[in-house]
Amino acid sequence: MLNVGASGQSSPRQVSLPTMKGMNLINVFLVISTGHSFLSPKSSFHQRTIRQSPSNFHSQTLTVRSTSSSSSRSQNKKRQSSSNSGNRRQQQNSNKNKSSFSGPKPPPSSRPLLTLYDEQRNRVVNRERLTKPIDCQHFGTCPGCIVNDHVGKVDVIRSATRFFSSTAIRKNRLDVERSGEDWVVEAEDDGFYQVVVPSDVTQWRTQAKLVVAPKSSSWAKDGCIFGLYQRGSHDVLEIPNCQVHHPSINRAVELLEQATTKVGTPAYNSDSRDGQGLRYVQLQVERTTGKICLTLVFGASDVKATQPSLSRLTKELTKLDPDLWHSMWCHTNDAAGNNIFSRNTKNWHRLSGPEFVREPLPVGEFGWLYFSPLAFRQGNMEGFDILANDVARAVPGGSRVCELYAGVGLLGLTSLAYHHDTEPLEWVRCSDENPANPRCFTRSIQSIPRETIEHPKQNGPAPALTLGDIRKQMESGDDFWDVDPSTRRFGPKATYTVASAGYALKSGQALGANVMIVDPPRKGLEDDVLEELCKPFNPRQPNVESPNMMTLEDYYVNWTNDVQTLIYVSCGFDALARDAEKLLSSPAGWKLESATGYVLFPGTNHVETLCIFQRE
Repeated sequence: MLNVGASGQSSPRQVSLPTMKGMNLINVFLVISTGHSFLSPKSSFHQRTIRQSPSNFHSQTLTVRSTSSSSSRSQNKKRQSSSNSGNRRQQQNSNKNKSSFSGPKPPPSSRPLLTLYDEQRNRVVNRERLTKPIDCQHFGTCPGCIVNDHVGKVDVIRSATRFFSSTAIRKNRLDVERSGEDWVVEAEDDGFYQVVVPSDVTQWRTQAKLVVAPKSSSWAKDGCIFGLYQRGSHDVLEIPNCQVHHPSINRAVELLEQATTKVGTPAYNSDSRDGQGLRYVQLQVERTTGKICLTLVFGASDVKATQPSLSRLTKELTKLDPDLWHSMWCHTNDAAGNNIFSRNTKNWHRLSGPEFVREPLPVGEFGWLYFSPLAFRQGNMEGFDILANDVARAVPGGSRVCELYAGVGLLGLTSLAYHHDTEPLEWVRCSDENPANPRCFTRSIQSIPRETIEHPKQNGPAPALTLGDIRKQMESGDDFWDVDPSTRRFGPKATYTVASAGYALKSGQALGANVMIVDPPRKGLEDDVLEELCKPFNPRQPNVESPNMMTLEDYYVNWTNDVQTLIYVSCGFDALARDAEKLLSSPAGWKLESATGYVLFPGTNHVETLCIFQRE
């Protein structure tokens, strides 16, 4: 059930989970923590909320099944004298099912590290990539790329270089402040903004969304072509040999054209709403296997209306190359406009294969990131691995991290894994408004070793504290939690909340966090988030980690008061420039430590920028 407040914003999603027989349903936040953590106000996120970990919930489910099996065996014993062979087979099956759920969970298996940071992130390699040509035969007619070589010489990077070298930014840069040099200069590029090409300039795209059009205008069922809209029109241009596509994507497009021709799949026609037309395709590569997660988008209101075209097409695709396909999905979208996917999760239908595409965590030897087609996934995973490593390095060891706009938690989990064997992070709180993300997040943390993702178990009970003790300590002005850290941490370090960034922030997600990671969409930070970050530091506000422990009224609370490091990952430079100017000119005391541009999509007029802001 998704709660909506009076302001119209959606609150963190709550779900009901079954417990033991005879107990009521427990409303729990969709987070990953232990059932014990609510006993510690330091770890609590919301009043009267019980956090349930996957491991604890799994053990509850085991208990239920074990009790049910015992009851079934008792009844079978009573009927033993008159039972037939069918009863004995039923008992054997029950015991077989019971054994499949028993035993300890196997340890996470090691996996390859696809992106080697030191080999990819160095000056020699970067210099070569900045001048390396793409040499694509579709360049000039394809709207995807605007340069065929010198991928760093695009307008958006020139604008970013001038912006970070401007007087308005230089006077709030830490390097200028520390050097004592004059911040008034007239330079187009003073060397502050570094440009990195984090992957090869070809075959980097591991996710593509293509438009579908009829192969000919004479007959609707003559098959389909796949490509991009030509500039300024709705005419589709085929790009069968695209040099930036992963080879598996080009192979999949080839098979799609063959299969649609063979079975007569019609392309979508906005004038015909019969649901038979194929409208878009999404192709996602699982890098460890090279297999394709295929999503077929039909212009229909429900999956029933796509038949028999859908079944015939998937059958032919499997017949042509059964080893290429990781999974196949159908998404129905009959809405007008150019939106590829509708927002209704009921329009997604898994046809075959696993639910998740699996990608290695960018650091270490263990742990995976899980993505379903419903979750956001970067188009260049190899390049984003490098950026995620740089984010992890910018997080001080031992930090408490709040990640807004978290997606499946890629940046937060990478930071957690990066520091686990040096100075482990205390906790990471992730949030995003996509309700499909927690399933991916849960699978990811289950793949990470327990010693990395959980606080060590303590010997003996937690210290007993009365409400009077808590009030006296808080009224004294001292940090209530200045006690032995080993007595206050329980369960997993990573949690997830389904909420918009603004709502998550004002629910206390960043209370106690000294580091905040934001990776907003192209439009930049929400107004509520930017407003909180621009507030001046309040020295009288207690340093607590839960709104339940806050002594101030909500109206007076600075929800980002404890944040000292702001890590801003931007995919829209115009929005970043606007937000950076507001942050640096606010009374919050922010200073810019570094700004790095990542040519994440070589050939395009796009740059991903990582900015590190600091304040005392």
